[in-house]
Amino acid sequence: MSLENPELWMKQAYALAEEAASLYGEVPVAALLVRGDQIVGRGTNERLRSERTASHAEIVALEDYNLRFGRWRCEPGTSLVVTTEPCLMCTGALLWARVDHLYFGCEDPRGAGLLRIQPLISEGVYDHRFCSIHGGVLGEECSAMMSSFFSRMRARKEYESDIHFF
Repeated sequence: MSLENPELWMKQAYALAEEAASLYGEVPVAALLVRGDQIVGRGTNERLRSERTASHAEIVALEDYNLRFGRWRCEPGTSLVVTTEPCLMCTGALLWARVDHLYFGCEDPRGAGLLRIQPLISEGVYDHRFCSIHGGVLGEECSAMMSSFFSRMRARKEYESDIHFF
C-alpha cells in the first residue's frame, strides 16, 4: 500500500534535512521509512559526523529500522521518503531491504542514481522490484534546499581562500 499523503511525510524529511545541514554542516538529505502511519526508521546524511563513507540518509534510516526491529528485511508495505533521488549504493540497499515504495524530492542532477538503473530493476535483473517510484514530491523545494546549501558552501570556500595569514 503506497502512502496516501507523501507531501506530509516529505515535509517532515525536509525539516530533518534542514536541521542536519544547519546543526552539523551535512549535505541536507533526510530519509524516513514509513509503514502505515508510523515512521519506522529515520536518517540524515552523517558522513561528516561519523567519518563513514556509507552514512547516507537512506542507509542510516535502514540501520535505524534494523536496530529498532531486529531484522534486515522491511515489512511489506514499507515506503521510503527521501529528499533527494537515492544514489546507486542506497538504491541497492533499498532493494536488499525489500522497500516497496519510494518517494523522492529532487532528482540527482548528475543522473547517477536510482533513475539510471530503474530500467534494470523493472526488467527483473535484481531480486526485488519497487512496487512504485514517485519522484518530484516537493521537488522544487528540495532542489532549492540543495542548491542553496551548495551555494553557501562554495561562497564559504571562496571566502576562506581569500584569507591570508602572515
